[in-house]
Amino acid sequence: MEFRVFESAQQLALAEAERIAALLRDKPGALICIAAGHTSLPVFDALLSMQEKGEVSFARAKFVAMDEWLGMNHNTPDSCGDFLVRHFLSHADFAKENVRLADGCAQNTQAECESLTRFIADNGGLDYVLLGMGMNGHLALNEPGVDFTLGAHVTGLDEVTQQVGQKYFAHGAALRGGLTLGIADLLAARQVALHVTGENKAAIAARLMSEPVSNALPATAVKALASARIWMDRAAAGTMAE
Repeated sequence: MEFRVFESAQQLALAEAERIAALLRDKPGALICIAAGHTSLPVFDALLSMQEKGEVSFARAKFVAMDEWLGMNHNTPDSCGDFLVRHFLSHADFAKENVRLADGCAQNTQAECESLTRFIADNGGLDYVLLGMGMNGHLALNEPGVDFTLGAHVTGLDEVTQQVGQKYFAHGAALRGGLTLGIADLLAARQVALHVTGENKAAIAARLMSEPVSNALPATAVKALASARIWMDRAAAGTMAE
């Protein structure tokens, strides 16, 4: 596992975007999965800037969403899917048929989980995953106490997630559950990166690096993956950067 600290979130994002661009030059049809959340925004910005300069293309790439709130989909304002569309997918040159978002409005959520799993399998497995970490240490919507062996599944939400998740909604939302790729899905990717940025993440970042691998803090699962990268900005790393 590689641990690295950058001076700023912008520097970190540029380095990550260059990794993604290199992957797509080597494998234009790669399947990528990037978290919907504020941590991903500078990476999206860097990728779109590179696309504008002709330094990366998503024309043959595939994209699968990591998660979605129950009762929401990309047509729901401020949902995970809407976030991805507004900040990245609608500006990148993906072919529509190569993008698979998660539908938390599906009548049969188990079938939706199975469909997401099939999309990944049909496209040769995940090539690249970029994770963010929640204030309670969750990955995607894999909450504290999650079974690390689960694939895509429907989950309840920790109280912290219900509260922190409100930041994405202009008028508040009743967050009652989620649909998420499992830890087993995410860490099976050929490349796995976890970004932790911002001073507000410093306390949970310290726990991530000091505590043993345990489902009490799901993000610690990344530490057990030898090929994974945990990158932080100086604000999140705190004294770890010294």
